[in-house]
Amino acid sequence: MKKILSLILVVMMLATAVCFVGCGKKNDNTLTVYTEAGFAPYEFIYNNEIVGVDIAIMKAVAEELGKELVVTDVAFDTICTSVQNGKADVGAAGITIRPDRAEQVDFSIPYSSTEQYVIVPVADETIKTLDDLKDKKIGIQNGTTSDMLIADLIADGTLGAAEIIPYTSPAVAAASMNKQTAVVTDKLTAQLIVANDSSLKAFPLVKADGTPAAEVEEYGICVQKGNTELLEAINKVLGDLMASGTIDQWVEEYSAKAKEVGA
Repeated sequence: MKKILSLILVVMMLATAVCFVGCGKKNDNTLTVYTEAGFAPYEFIYNNEIVGVDIAIMKAVAEELGKELVVTDVAFDTICTSVQNGKADVGAAGITIRPDRAEQVDFSIPYSSTEQYVIVPVADETIKTLDDLKDKKIGIQNGTTSDMLIADLIADGTLGAAEIIPYTSPAVAAASMNKQTAVVTDKLTAQLIVANDSSLKAFPLVKADGTPAAEVEEYGICVQKGNTELLEAINKVLGDLMASGTIDQWVEEYSAKAKEVGA
C-alpha cells in the first residue's frame, strides 16, 4: 500500500512539474502581439506577411527587449480582452485610447492621431454630412470607435433607424458597398481604400454645420495592466521613433505598399 501511495505521489509531482514548465502563459523569449491585419497602413498583408506601421514599431520594441516578435492576426474586438487576460503581451492595431478600454488595459503614450471619415460610391451626391446617414445602412468594423460612435448616434436618435452592418475590417466593408449606403472608418484607412478603388470616394464625417462629427482620436499600444516594465520599453521606443520622424516615414512607406497591393 505504501509503495502504491508513493508511486501516486511521484506521478503527481511529475505532472505538476510538467505543467509548471509547459503550461505557462508564453515563452519569456518572445513578445506576443495581437493585431487585426485589415487596417492599412498600420497593419495589412504584404507578400503573405503582416506588415505596417504598428508592426514596425513592435519590431523595434522586440529588438529593444532582445526578444523574438510573434504577431497574430485576430478579430479587432477581441484584442483588448486578450491582452487583459494575458493571452497576448501587446495589442497593436491602431487602437484608439479610450477611458473604457483603459479600464481593461494600460496604454502607451499616443503615437498617431486620426479622425472619422465616411466612404460612399463616387457617384453618390446624397451623403455629405452626418445627418444624411439618418435611416441608412452603414458598414462598420466591429469593436472600433467608428462602431461605438455610430451605435451611440443610433441609440440617441440622431441617426433615426440607421442600421450598422458589421464587418471584420473597413476594407471588407468597402468591398461590400452594395450592402449599405456608406462605410465609416478612420482617415488614413479610408483614404487608402478609395485610392485603390476608383468607384469610391471618402471625406471627413461632419455635422450639418461643417464641424467634425467626433473628436480627434489618438492611437496607443496596450499591455496588461501593471506590466510597467513592458510599457516603459514601448514608451521609450515610441518616444525615440517620434523624435526622429521615423513613424511619419513609416506611414508614408506603408501607405505606398498598401496601395501597391490594394490593401
